[in-house]
Amino acid sequence: GIALYQQGRLAAAQAVFLKVARARPDLAKPRYWLGITLARQGRYREAAQVLQGAAALAPRDAHIWLWWGHALAQSGDLPRAERVLQHVLLLAPRRAAADLARQGLRAIRGLSLKTAPVSTGFHPALDPRVYASIARFYNPRLSDRDAEVIGAAILGFSRQYNVDPRLVTAVIAIESGFSPTARSHKGAMGLGQLMPATAASLGVHPYDPVQNIYGTVRVLRGNLDRFGWENLHLALAAYNAGKGAVERYGGVPPYEETVLYVRNVGDLYRRLREVYGAPEAKV
Repeated sequence: GIALYQQGRLAAAQAVFLKVARARPDLAKPRYWLGITLARQGRYREAAQVLQGAAALAPRDAHIWLWWGHALAQSGDLPRAERVLQHVLLLAPRRAAADLARQGLRAIRGLSLKTAPVSTGFHPALDPRVYASIARFYNPRLSDRDAEVIGAAILGFSRQYNVDPRLVTAVIAIESGFSPTARSHKGAMGLGQLMPATAASLGVHPYDPVQNIYGTVRVLRGNLDRFGWENLHLALAAYNAGKGAVERYGGVPPYEETVLYVRNVGDLYRRLREVYGAPEAKV
């Protein structure tokens, strides 16, 4: 079943996991794999029910709770999803699951954005004050000046490299919650969580907000050029897992981190596009 899942044969994998789950209802793992397979197929309500059962059997398995929270969020039960993801932070505060739970919580928080936070005569997506406001929405500890610098850098580099600044904003929000000093358990650094080798190849200091945003935009533009503007999900997967992994699998790699990352950034980006209008052409 796991091999089928990794090959992207989700319907076949589902059949195997369902058979094992019925044969061994006392085991959490078959339910876990069945749940994430259902989630990958967009069957989120079913996935949430299955994963809730798995969590009851293995209440300290952070990854089961992580996927349960994801399925709840995608099915529209945001308050419950938030509580479940917060529980992941208690179960595994210093592990990879906690980083992924924080990303899910950032995506949920972004969905609460309802209107443009500033009054402007421009298209909201073309006003740097919008991005400064979003930065402070996610990280209230930023000073007004630091937020203004971040907002100007997002819009400036996005326009320079012809990338939608709302996409850049979604990536930074999910990656770091707009914390310039963020560092992941894998060593990714700064606003856009650049890996040391990536930062070095671009000649940027990862903890300098402006340089980090420059690097983030450059990587995104490179991924969009490689996989095509119509394949945003692949560009985001490459940002998370690397271009090589996307090419090896011929799509989004089946890694837990990458699957959840693509969904979280995509959801937030869609919300930002709804809230902050822009001309139809690329900005």
